[in-house]
Amino acid sequence: MLSRKLLSRPSILSLQSTCTHVLHLPHQNDDNRWRAVDIRRSSSFVQSVKNAAHKGKAIYLRFLEKRFPTIYRYQMQVLNGALDVKEDIFTWARMVGEMKTGKKLSSYSEKELMAYQEISQQKIKLVPVVVIIALPFSAMFLPVLFAWPGLFLTSHFMSDAQRTTVELDKLEHKLTYCERVLDDFSLRVDKISSYKRSRKAAEEIINKIENGMTIRPKDVIYIAELFEDRKYSMHNIPYRYRMHLAHCNELRIKNMTRDTQIQFLIDKALEKNPPSVLTDSELKWFCFKHGVNPTEMSRTEQVNFINTWTGFSKLVNETHMPLLLHGVVFLGYNHPSNTKLREKLKLKWKRKL
Repeated sequence: MLSRKLLSRPSILSLQSTCTHVLHLPHQNDDNRWRAVDIRRSSSFVQSVKNAAHKGKAIYLRFLEKRFPTIYRYQMQVLNGALDVKEDIFTWARMVGEMKTGKKLSSYSEKELMAYQEISQQKIKLVPVVVIIALPFSAMFLPVLFAWPGLFLTSHFMSDAQRTTVELDKLEHKLTYCERVLDDFSLRVDKISSYKRSRKAAEEIINKIENGMTIRPKDVIYIAELFEDRKYSMHNIPYRYRMHLAHCNELRIKNMTRDTQIQFLIDKALEKNPPSVLTDSELKWFCFKHGVNPTEMSRTEQVNFINTWTGFSKLVNETHMPLLLHGVVFLGYNHPSNTKLREKLKLKWKRKL
């Protein structure tokens, strides 16, 4: 006979709960086991799809390489460029999010600032290219895109030769607008009181440029105070003048203040490292960006120009950043490397009386 203690209500309940718990364990284990099987099956399916896609891509590329070598070359440029675009877009998106939370531009590295500037300025050009590349049989559109790389492509997708051609076209455009900036600058100088030191220094710079001489950083020292005047703040410079400066510096007119700040920070970051550590490509694109023609310069001459530019940018601080935008004009217009381009374009600036 069972004891009263064994048959007590709490003991019976505990036995029931224990039994119930044990009975449900097999069902839970079965569910987990089937769930694991489903995960393995789905991951296996995804992997098989990826393998099939890679295999199809390899067959497609071999076909292009054999039958259409030019299109194959374009396709490989696009695939390699897409990796650089992806990296830059992620950097740009991260910086946009961080700056919304209060992080300042000055806290980013030179590489991050350059990626941010590139994507910000080229979004309109980049979106159609990415859409076209995503289309089936996009290779049919590639000859059109690469026929006018300066119009349709960003630098991520260009070969070295293509980018050099595009940059030379940009440089011709810059030199044309340099003359318009000089016209604007000389008109502003005429309005400065004759007794001011900045007026005399500005007159000397104008005379040197008019006589075909190159400007040195020390020539600019005394006009720095001219750009500290509120009349020369970015918002007070006449729209036409700002537009000419934007064309010379590859800036967006609507975002000119922001773009100038980024360019200022990039130049300041460059001061921390000697230009001799830069690669040949980095030297080349820097020279194009700042208004000289590296195809007519040796590596030593390119390094010397960057040292000159660094000496100029050291004169610039946040109180007179518009001076930085005149660097392309002062240091680049009469640079010996631009002689052939100026002759081709028949450019020889003379002050208008």
